[in-house]
Amino acid sequence: MFEQLILGAFLVIPLLIVAFLFSDELWQEHRHLHDMRPVPARHRRIDWRHPLRRARHRL
Repeated sequence: MFEQLILGAFLVIPLLIVAFLFSDELWQEHRHLHDMRPVPARHRRIDWRHPLRRARHRL
């Protein structure tokens, strides 16, 4: 039982780390695609940054 818990942790934790890093890549790519289009001057720009980068920028 204890061995399965350790094995599960070794399999899940790296998967979560990779998923977090890949989500940042996706946010950057999404923002880059939207930055290529001209933005109307009167509309407020949407912040496509990753949520953690957005929160870090506010500090």
